Amino acid sequence: MPTSATDPKKILRELIALPSVHPEADAVGTVPGEAAMAAWMADHLRALGADVRTSLIAPGRPSVVGVFEPARKARATVAFAPHLDTVGVRGMTVPAFQMTEKAGRLHGRGACDTKGPTAAMLAAVGRWLESAARKTSDLRWIVAATAGEEQGSLGAQALVKEGFRADFAVALEPTDLKVVYAAKGVLRVWIEVPGRAAHGAKPERGDNAVYRALPLVQALKDELAPWLAAQRHPVLGGCSLNLGILQGGGELNLVPALCRIGLDIRVHPGCAAAEVRRRLAALIARHAPKATLSLHREGPSFVTEQSDAWAKRLRGAGRGWEAADWFCDANVFAGHGTPAVAFGPGSIRQAHTKDEYIEEQELVAGAGAFEKFMRGA
Repeated sequence: MPTSATDPKKILRELIALPSVHPEADAVGTVPGEAAMAAWMADHLRALGADVRTSLIAPGRPSVVGVFEPARKARATVAFAPHLDTVGVRGMTVPAFQMTEKAGRLHGRGACDTKGPTAAMLAAVGRWLESAARKTSDLRWIVAATAGEEQGSLGAQALVKEGFRADFAVALEPTDLKVVYAAKGVLRVWIEVPGRAAHGAKPERGDNAVYRALPLVQALKDELAPWLAAQRHPVLGGCSLNLGILQGGGELNLVPALCRIGLDIRVHPGCAAAEVRRRLAALIARHAPKATLSLHREGPSFVTEQSDAWAKRLRGAGRGWEAADWFCDANVFAGHGTPAVAFGPGSIRQAHTKDEYIEEQELVAGAGAFEKFMRGA
């Protein structure tokens, strides 16, 4: 067993030193992708005694699954699901790939999302493997470390398509050690409004795509957004719409031939993505009939009942219940039949930030919470 296997701080130091920026992000000179992180994870899990396999979502981008079989016949399978990738590092005010300490905070890219929670979980696994509880265990524990979570949970989607299932899954995210038992789904779309280019000195010869898009943009704000907000769920509240991107034109002296609108819509179990897309199509037909609608990403919402035995056991090790607006691998696992939650030390407010950190005392508390969950105490 690795000498640092039960020390979350030492594990975190090693993880931060491994760049694992997802390929769509700005890696600032580092090799993008999860390969190094995945190799470390596979080696670490093998050293702990797990049966390990990898699953590629793309060349050089493996997810890693490690299985710890119980001493007796397994009565249930519980999965911990950290993700291997991080967001980009441009603009960070602390070293991205070197853990630095200041005032009780451990800084570095991924310290909070989600290498900190991962380090806490791995330390707990190491402690459990050394405990007497393992000798009488009838639980199969899995560590399913996914690639591409920051790009739409690509690794988790690949695993469930391959048939991955468990009796319960814990997606590792910074939740302040609260059990996130419900989260909204996501619907992201592109709308392209065509026009006709012309010289800026003769705009009447063209057809300005931005002008063509403006009535639709106004309708999104005045009609669709209020309708979404009015769709209430007893746990997750209303749905939402964010117009995140509005792109048109490229030069001051050209009439724009195309305007692109990018929407991020958050839904819940009472508001089907199919109905939202139907309403979007109706607005487009009315306000920009030549425009086209295309899907960028879609993922399910979920609610895992608080009465679920595994969720209650994790709640007993944590600090309460929570519902979330954000999307993570728990949505994917739950959407494919595995009851799931998100859980881990650290605050989501620090995720993706320029000085990302996790408080050392929270890292330690996280390792304790995971250990308590595994022991069932």
